[in-house]
Amino acid sequence: MAAPLASLPPGGGAELALSVERAYRETRVLDRLGALWSLILAKCLLAQWAIATYAIPVSGLAYVWSLSLTMAALATGLYLRANRMPLSMIPVTRRLAGAVLLAFAVAAGFVLYACFARDALGPSTASGLCAALAGGWSLSRAVLRKAWEPLLGAFLWWGLAGTALRSPDHEALLWQGLGWLWASALPSFALSLRAGRGATNQP
Repeated sequence: MAAPLASLPPGGGAELALSVERAYRETRVLDRLGALWSLILAKCLLAQWAIATYAIPVSGLAYVWSLSLTMAALATGLYLRANRMPLSMIPVTRRLAGAVLLAFAVAAGFVLYACFARDALGPSTASGLCAALAGGWSLSRAVLRKAWEPLLGAFLWWGLAGTALRSPDHEALLWQGLGWLWASALPSFALSLRAGRGATNQP
């Protein structure tokens, strides 16, 4: 008897299952990295705010920013290597999201340049504008991922942007730190957990 026709070649089902599993794994890896980097930025900003507010005799640049970002960069490289994630394997949608993130980062860079180099903006104004840009990034991420978690983060960012614009300058770092914690890290962790549950529910 002739073999029944199939839409996939022999072994195609297994290959498709492996491809789906790999896609979910790559998504979880990138979501976790985004959440951890947001958490690190939140920690650095809040620590710097506490140092300035309470006159703590500690160099934030040396003992907070330099150490945290160096260790985070090394950990990121090791994590990607352990999960065998070369850049060529990053999904196209994530590359598009990375390009959008780069555009928002450049815009935030201009805001910070106007604040610190040109003294054209106050710290609270710069903090509010950066929070508004972060909200735009979260909105674009929600559209690309078709997920509600980044959308919630966008609304939180915009709320914090309005609060920062009305706050005194010495609270600028506080609202940025809370934004990276509440509006970026927590939604990213939630999105990663949901992606993990989706992977376990795949047949």
